[in-house]
Amino acid sequence: MRLPVRELLAGLAAVAATALPLASGLQAQPAPLKICLEEDSPPLSFSFGPRKGGFDHGVAEEIAKRMGRPLKVQWFESENDEEAVPVWEANALLSDGFCDLIAGYPLLGSTLGKPETDKGAVPEYEGMKRSERGRLVKLGVLSATQPYYRAGYGVIVGPAAEGRPVHRLADLKGLRLGAEVGTMASALLFRNAGGLLVDDISNISETKELLTRAAAGEFDAVLIELHKFDNFRRRNPDTPLHWSGYVHPFGVNMGLAVLERHAALREQVNVILDAMKADGTLDALAERWQMTRIPPAPPWILQRLTPGMLNAG
Repeated sequence: MRLPVRELLAGLAAVAATALPLASGLQAQPAPLKICLEEDSPPLSFSFGPRKGGFDHGVAEEIAKRMGRPLKVQWFESENDEEAVPVWEANALLSDGFCDLIAGYPLLGSTLGKPETDKGAVPEYEGMKRSERGRLVKLGVLSATQPYYRAGYGVIVGPAAEGRPVHRLADLKGLRLGAEVGTMASALLFRNAGGLLVDDISNISETKELLTRAAAGEFDAVLIELHKFDNFRRRNPDTPLHWSGYVHPFGVNMGLAVLERHAALREQVNVILDAMKADGTLDALAERWQMTRIPPAPPWILQRLTPGMLNAG
């Protein structure tokens, strides 16, 4: 028996009306906020099996929380070889949709804007299949949020320099100084005041070796990125080394990278970062993860490196 069209439509309307209260009571879950983090960069970010965390990881969690969105972290490995171009790898992660933001990104003129190439390879990431290695993706235009900390270089001293005030690098004259060859820290020491400290410096090849040898008394002082010393101190709580309190005027502000086409997300995160600075959340996270947080300093984006920057300090 066939139902008249009018009765069929009336029946469908009744079913729809009955379903309305149920449908209106359902709320769509917000989409996860996807943030990429380096997997082996403590105390900034790390993923060692079940142990995950770090300052940048804490910042990512707080941003997602204040946006009312669940956080999804995509861990990746920053390649350490001559063929890898970190800025292209970061761009590839964003452009291919692995993440909406990348935390702990250097705010340099050379790392932002339109890339020099149309395509870039995605770095190794958690869950990557062997067939995906080296895969090229079309790159977008990179932008970034405001900075929330500064990668700074500090003077670390041993017992022989205990109590010696360090207000500038020239105060280290006459001490046995250690530097990691090929790094900005080494360049800052060698170039300071036209080469004032050259005769006091010994170059070595590895950061871990540098701090270990300084702790053994081979060097009286070293200049190094503070987060690297933070990590060394965390692993060696009884070390005789300590931070002198001096920070070189040269440094790089760090923010979160985002594609330019997601400007609305960038501005939303900027508002949250302002609030996190004002209420002390950033400093609290740094303390929790035993990281020495240096506040950002102008200019927010470093466009170029000048001889004056290298000679300062």
